[in-house]
Amino acid sequence: MRKIIYLICVFVSICILSGCGSKSVTIKFGGDTETVAESKDESETKEENVKLEESSVGEMSAVSETETEAVHSAPLQETQPQTVAVTQAQVLTTLYVVNCNESITLRVSDSTNAKEIKQIPLGAAVSFMENAANGFYKVSYNGSIGYALASYLSVDPYDHYVASTKASTVWSGKVVRCNEYITLRRTPSTKGEEITKIPLGAIVTVYSGADNGFYYIDYDGFEGYALAGYINAY
Repeated sequence: MRKIIYLICVFVSICILSGCGSKSVTIKFGGDTETVAESKDESETKEENVKLEESSVGEMSAVSETETEAVHSAPLQETQPQTVAVTQAQVLTTLYVVNCNESITLRVSDSTNAKEIKQIPLGAAVSFMENAANGFYKVSYNGSIGYALASYLSVDPYDHYVASTKASTVWSGKVVRCNEYITLRRTPSTKGEEITKIPLGAIVTVYSGADNGFYYIDYDGFEGYALAGYINAY
């Protein structure tokens, strides 16, 4: 009986010892295993977080670089020099036809034998363009460009007319055949500058040597040109 009890006690002791050792080992290894697993999970999580942060930093850097390029490129585009077409206008001098009876000839070239373009009346204004050969100027008149003799062109429209001086034959005239008055002008042309108006019936002093259908006359101290058709001998 004692032997049976002894054996039972030994068996129980062995079982207890075996169970405790097994539990201890299981807990230890289990703990180590779980700890290792947890450590791996945490390591992987950290690595993923690092990758995400690096990716975010990369994207932010790319965005920043793009924005920087945009900021830098915008002013560059704005400050690019623009090509502006600048046309320098030619400054033309106005000349007047003088020293002729009625008109001068505008020609296609600088020669008196060149073909005629048109006639330019006494007192008319032309635009000087450049000097030419054979005593000609290149000029523009009423949209036509050609050549005219320089000796008949002047910057002063008043001082170079054939009848600008008083002749030896002088006579008195009377203004007729007009409604109210006629015009006394600085040049023998209906486009000449007006000096004054001469009323119907007024008496004037007429000098011979009229040009272009005009008389050179004196009226009340004013000298100039008036149309001969409105003046009869008094």
